[in-house]
Amino acid sequence: MQIVEPISRKLIRLGKLYLNVLARHTEHLDLKRYHFILSLIYYHDGQLTQNALAQILDKDKSAMVSIINLLSAKGFVYRDSNPHDKREHLLRVTEKAKIAVPQIVETFEHINSDITKGITAREMKIFESVLQKMQLNIKPLQPNPNQKIAK
Repeated sequence: MQIVEPISRKLIRLGKLYLNVLARHTEHLDLKRYHFILSLIYYHDGQLTQNALAQILDKDKSAMVSIINLLSAKGFVYRDSNPHDKREHLLRVTEKAKIAVPQIVETFEHINSDITKGITAREMKIFESVLQKMQLNIKPLQPNPNQKIAK
């Protein structure tokens, strides 16, 4: 029998390599993780709640709280009361983030350019299309959180 490498393992390996390069290029910013999340908050400054961000990223609420707490402790974001709904808090960026995020985005652009050398625009569209199809195909295979597992 031949061992089959899961597709997820290939994607994780690429993701780790990408994040290592990103971390090395942005280490002067005092941010080792959550570059993209910080970028999303920056581009939606004051327009997103934690819940809305969690939905965009498909993350659970408790994980999102931890991420926002870390970004807040690092001095990149803060929570501001929503004037239209006092129960909600809007995510805002600090001056530190306003300096850091353009550098992060520029680093994304450079890494993306470097790792796609020799790959045509058509091949990239196919790659992105295949990833989307795989995501659609795997969603129905996920267990329903309310469904009990049969023994």
